[in-house]
Amino acid sequence: MAHGRSWDLGALEQTLLAPLQARAHDARRRRPLVPDPAAAGVVDLIGPEIGTGATGPAAAPRLDDLATVLRGAIFDHWVREFLTAHPSGTVVELGAGLSTRAERLMTDVRADTNWVDVDLPEVTALRRELLPETAGRRFVAGSVLDEDWLDVVRELPGPYLLVSESVLTLLPEQGVQRVVFTIGSVLPGATLLMDTVARSVADRLQRCEPLCSRGLMFDWTCEDPQELEPWGLQLKESRGSAELPEDVHRGLSLPARALAAAVRAAPQLRGHRLARYEVRAV
Repeated sequence: MAHGRSWDLGALEQTLLAPLQARAHDARRRRPLVPDPAAAGVVDLIGPEIGTGATGPAAAPRLDDLATVLRGAIFDHWVREFLTAHPSGTVVELGAGLSTRAERLMTDVRADTNWVDVDLPEVTALRRELLPETAGRRFVAGSVLDEDWLDVVRELPGPYLLVSESVLTLLPEQGVQRVVFTIGSVLPGATLLMDTVARSVADRLQRCEPLCSRGLMFDWTCEDPQELEPWGLQLKESRGSAELPEDVHRGLSLPARALAAAVRAAPQLRGHRLARYEVRAV
């Protein structure tokens, strides 16, 4: 069991703890927005390493935590659509951290999907201990800027769905371009899910935990996801932090819908967008 172990994670790797904590807090609420018992279980295993703050069922959710959970619900919706349409395809999570998306969705959809989680070696080692590989899943240790993970993915059957949740936003602009161009050359026609942050959002996040205490910066920002189309991306859909698809909205309780409406109306979250792209051939 991992409880009590001191994990040697760098500044960038430690950012994976904040979204995990947000999902775990939500899972412990009486009426969670996105049920995620796996996230709560991982937090219990890590123990004090997850950080400070209330973690019990009565903990008041912070606005950023709610936004994190709702953004995850939108990504879940897009991934679920892909799994339903292409049950034998391949899903790749770039900078997977301690995401429990596969645990949430592969059982629900019952797809025979290949699932690849890519992250830095320290994070992958942590992931192997807390969320072990299962049939149809594999972990690739390395940077998303390297091409080793693409060598693994292109040997798997298509079509391909690549998910970057709050990962590419922390790379320099040239690094993001390199990732996009490389995907276009190796996996033309793949679908890419990613988020973008406007400068106003980036400036606010850099003053907040966990980024401010770790000296992490947003090297590039994007005011509109359509701006990335010259990189070889065709924008198919774009949504704000809590602009939920209709079927996701219908599945929420009335109190959860009220929380989603509050997040959607929050001016400080405007400029954080989620986008679904088709990657064009280079």
